[in-house]
Amino acid sequence: MRKLTLALFAILMMAVGAQAQHVFNKGDMGINAGIGVGGLGGFYPSIEASFEVGVIPTGDIGLVSFGGVAGWKYSKQTYDWYYYDETKHYNQFIVGARGVWHLHTFDSDKYDVYGGVGVGLRLYGDYDYSDWDEQNGYTWKKDTKAAVYEEIFVGGRMMLNPGFGLFAEVGYSRISNVRFGLTFTM
Repeated sequence: MRKLTLALFAILMMAVGAQAQHVFNKGDMGINAGIGVGGLGGFYPSIEASFEVGVIPTGDIGLVSFGGVAGWKYSKQTYDWYYYDETKHYNQFIVGARGVWHLHTFDSDKYDVYGGVGVGLRLYGDYDYSDWDEQNGYTWKKDTKAAVYEEIFVGGRMMLNPGFGLFAEVGYSRISNVRFGLTFTM
């Protein structure tokens, strides 16, 4: 009887421990806030934030979460050619939805490895030639444009305590190719 009780207690502890051995589980919410570099506009930094909610468990191999992303990037380009010297300023703003698959093939309550895709709206400023002027030649006209925003990325979280940590993501995005910063989970 004593061995049976000990065995049942061990199984119960492993079951409770198995649920708590992943950083991100079904129903959990995560928020990433940080900066990014690369993407369109060069190595100027971007400010980005994303959130997600764990929705679909995929057994022992992972969890699918859904959420959103928002970001802003400022960049400039200077043209200096003979007598022509001009600086153009660009702003980009993105907002969209993203889906993330969290890998649960290894047990860790400190590390979360994931990959995902996103799609949304990108608003940006661009310059077009306006009419020819005899005195000034071609003049530039700044327009605001809208386009589809898409991203694909892999990333990870390292939790410093149960609700707070660091994150990093690498991939293709219009405003950054590398993102890093702080992460919060609830």
